[in-house]
Amino acid sequence: MLTNAADNGIMGAGENNSNVKTGDTDGMTTITDIKPIDFNDKAAIKKEIDDFCSKYAYAEVEHALVISPNGSMYSLIGNERDVNSLIVGKDALKGSIGIHNHPIQNGGIMGDSFSLKDLKLANENEAGMQYIASGIRRDAFELTEYHSIEIETIWDKARYKMWERHDINDTNVIFEQQDILRELMNYLKGFEYHENV
Repeated sequence: MLTNAADNGIMGAGENNSNVKTGDTDGMTTITDIKPIDFNDKAAIKKEIDDFCSKYAYAEVEHALVISPNGSMYSLIGNERDVNSLIVGKDALKGSIGIHNHPIQNGGIMGDSFSLKDLKLANENEAGMQYIASGIRRDAFELTEYHSIEIETIWDKARYKMWERHDINDTNVIFEQQDILRELMNYLKGFEYHENV
């Protein structure tokens, strides 16, 4: 799950910092590389997303790649549960394309999809298309509108509806976040969720 520094009480490294460099860390996430990229070169961006999936879909810790309209591409490494993409700065995140991985449990073929924190981070920083890799999972979401409303409230409505649907159909929840995201499209204007991209 991508983490917003403010959610962890971490300030500084992610706050509108245009002078970030390789090796910068907030104690949880480290910038491991910064490379130039043509943000308008869709083929180059697709290659970077595909390469990330190949490298990190089965990684034991979370990694992220932020491809910014500022012409820089930031590689990040976090821990087993989080990676803080806000370390690159709010300016770099605005309109950016991002991908991160979710580690999978032993014996599993994939982990769950995007978390509430992932959605909030994209909304609060007006990020562009977001991708996730987790084992065989390749999902994406995009917000075509950003919201000042409490995303948690809408997430909870979708979560309730998801559980209600499983109860009515007498089915089991295997990936809760995936099921919430499927419902969320009915509750959050401008939210688009894509599976198996």
